[in-house]
Amino acid sequence: MTEAHAALDGLVDRNLVEDLDSTRYGLHDLMRQYSVELCVRTDSPSDRSLGLGRLFDFMLEAALRVADLLEPGVVRSQVIHLWSGRSELFEALGEPHAEWLESERAELLTMVLAAHEAGFYRHSWQLARALWRFCYIRGYFEDIILTHRDALEAAEAAGDTDAMALMNNYLASAYVRTGDNRKALDHLTRSVALSRDSRDVLRTARYRANLAAVYWWSGQLNESVTLGFECMRDKAYGEVGGPILLPNLGLALSALGRHKEALRLHRLHLAWARTHSDDFHVLNALSHIGGVRARMGDLPQAIRILLASLALRERTGHRYAEAEVRNDLGIAYRGLGRLVEAQQEHEVARKLSIASGERHVEAAALNDLGRTLRAQGREVEAAEMHEAALRLATRIAHPYEQGRALAGLAEHFAGIDPAEARRHWERALAIFRRMGVPERFDAERRLAETETTEVEH
Repeated sequence: MTEAHAALDGLVDRNLVEDLDSTRYGLHDLMRQYSVELCVRTDSPSDRSLGLGRLFDFMLEAALRVADLLEPGVVRSQVIHLWSGRSELFEALGEPHAEWLESERAELLTMVLAAHEAGFYRHSWQLARALWRFCYIRGYFEDIILTHRDALEAAEAAGDTDAMALMNNYLASAYVRTGDNRKALDHLTRSVALSRDSRDVLRTARYRANLAAVYWWSGQLNESVTLGFECMRDKAYGEVGGPILLPNLGLALSALGRHKEALRLHRLHLAWARTHSDDFHVLNALSHIGGVRARMGDLPQAIRILLASLALRERTGHRYAEAEVRNDLGIAYRGLGRLVEAQQEHEVARKLSIASGERHVEAAALNDLGRTLRAQGREVEAAEMHEAALRLATRIAHPYEQGRALAGLAEHFAGIDPAEARRHWERALAIFRRMGVPERFDAERRLAETETTEVEH
């Protein structure tokens, strides 16, 4: 290693290599291009393949060592990789930590694609899987889509059915977070079908349990609840019930207005997370509990819990679902009449959701920003937010936020154009009834009021 450092220092002195931070080095673009051309001219295909194999092996093992910290016991059950290289290379990296993935993120994403292109199919899909949890908790959903689409092709080229099911499952996780529910459902359905004959019962159970989340995001709340309870009764789901079924089922129940049942499941999720010392699931469960509390009207308690979940995110670097937490915090502030704080949280939620590509959260933030602006007496701006939410929710086929946007616009028209208000209430009510959400009762009441106003006139 001493000789290697000395050689690197010499290259840095000659401006052939760039010293990034005294532990990491990079090639200038021209040097990289020259190195590639020189390698192609002078090295045999077998030597180049051997070198690539060693590089992919090392980077895969390095990524897996961090993934072990982020999802212990899970990733190694899905990715079998036996490192046979030199241990001193990992000693030079130091203790594994998530920030190493952050610093090497661009290179690692490129390696997934490069491994596929070079015919290292197993390395391609395994490296994509090793990076998944890190990308997920940091909100890099587009990175998941980029790598896993390519890795899926690699798994298909290798004819590895289990890997194909795995890649479809994790592709679905990113599509559902970015609001493409149709693709999410398509990929997850493929995972279930591909794993039907698998001997890994737990993996098959995981894919089917994830369907409950896709149903929920698609507005099929009753289907989500039905599937969730079916899975809960099946012993095969014992190992995935805590981290997957409990939060997904709780979210669907909360959307249906069954808050006490939802709260119970989210508390069970929190207990599971604390038992397993899993920070990601602790902060996730706290977020959900805070969201339910806000919708139940327990506003001061909801604010304390949501702030605790944000503090844990700040401490751990997990950014997953921060936009949703911020929006829920804004809802709680609005309920207490703290409208300036509410507006700030909705605006932060909107900004974060745009950055992470979470269009369904952006639609929610727009709708709640509209409600907060209306509470401030800013009717025209409120209507603009609801119109933007309606366009976005329609584009991504998100019925719940479509309904909320229509309801917000109906409120806007109520005082200036009763006929237009009625038209919007009717459309909103049709969506809410189809979903079975409690918002239908308010829509029915407001629609009846418009009918009474029209009769009086």
